[in-house]
Amino acid sequence: MTAKQELFNILDAIGEQLDITPTQFNNAKDRYEAVGKHLAEGEYCLINKKICLKNGEIYPQGSIRLGTTVKPLGLNEFDVDLVFFTPNISTDDIDPTELNRLIGNRLRESETYKKMMEPLKRGWRIIYHDEFYLDITPSIENHTEPYNKSELVPDRKIQNWKSSNPKEYAEIFDATALKSPYFSITKSIIENRASTVSDFPENIPKKPLLKRYVQLFKRHRDVMFENKNHAPISVIITTLAMHSYAYCIANFEYDNEYDLLLAVLDHMPAFIQKENGKYKIMNPTTEHENFAERWNEVPQKKDAFDEWHKEVTKFFNRFHENMGQHRVFEVLEDGFGKKPISNIANQYTANITQRRNIGLLATSALEVPVKSNTFFGKNVL
Repeated sequence: MTAKQELFNILDAIGEQLDITPTQFNNAKDRYEAVGKHLAEGEYCLINKKICLKNGEIYPQGSIRLGTTVKPLGLNEFDVDLVFFTPNISTDDIDPTELNRLIGNRLRESETYKKMMEPLKRGWRIIYHDEFYLDITPSIENHTEPYNKSELVPDRKIQNWKSSNPKEYAEIFDATALKSPYFSITKSIIENRASTVSDFPENIPKKPLLKRYVQLFKRHRDVMFENKNHAPISVIITTLAMHSYAYCIANFEYDNEYDLLLAVLDHMPAFIQKENGKYKIMNPTTEHENFAERWNEVPQKKDAFDEWHKEVTKFFNRFHENMGQHRVFEVLEDGFGKKPISNIANQYTANITQRRNIGLLATSALEVPVKSNTFFGKNVL
């Protein structure tokens, strides 16, 4: 392995530390399905109309659906963002505030949920202490965009309905993540060459590269903005990374996963639009959802994104081929925090010691000078 390949293997292992466990995921799934079943059995009368929650569907959105969840700093609970879709209700029947109230009433009919719930601006939260939060946003059918799967959800001020499309967004993100980058022939020859020694196995990424990149970017954001305001929201980081990844792999080849990470990061700002003095990062699945809407109302949020992008780019460019193992983990701790790094550092050191003891290597690849190469790939157009 080259130093950059080994560095990415460490980053991939850090990303795995940031993931929720399969047990946590399954517990969350069981519980949100139980909440959805309870909600879907609710039925109410409102102004001589029967408001029926029956046949309602609850489903995950955001990072839990995309596979980019990052364990929060200093907390045991993680967020599970959910949508409760009510197909029997239209904008003619009810406004967002009233639907939100009815969903809250239905939750209170359960003695269990009654003790665990608290209001959110656009929905409700059910708290499983030391496990997770279930954050529920109501949605209804969107007849204004019948050509897609968009739904209507409460706007930020819960006064009106606005278009959103978490299902198709997740489908597009998954499809983009499954597209494979083209790595140079040099790497393929090295990795596939016959070997007379059974080398220590390389770490195989547990999830598509785009999803791992997003996790790493979000964790750096969390550390940088701990106890600060205006942290860039996850959907902006995710959307820009998705567009950048698709552009990079369509137009360039790379020597390794780390160089691709740097390229994705570098190109993210290119996908921020500005029209008539207003910033736009549109949901690619619906016409009217601008993820950068708040940037136009609170300029400090755009400034915070710019500052984060500058710092995260600087962070990932701090690593170089002659950097010693101890220094690598010191820098990683600066960007990702101490907790996810300590276990990886201990495991890595133990593996290096084992390999040296059985004569598989003389020193860590991270301590060996290797030929430098461009971080931005080679144009293949």
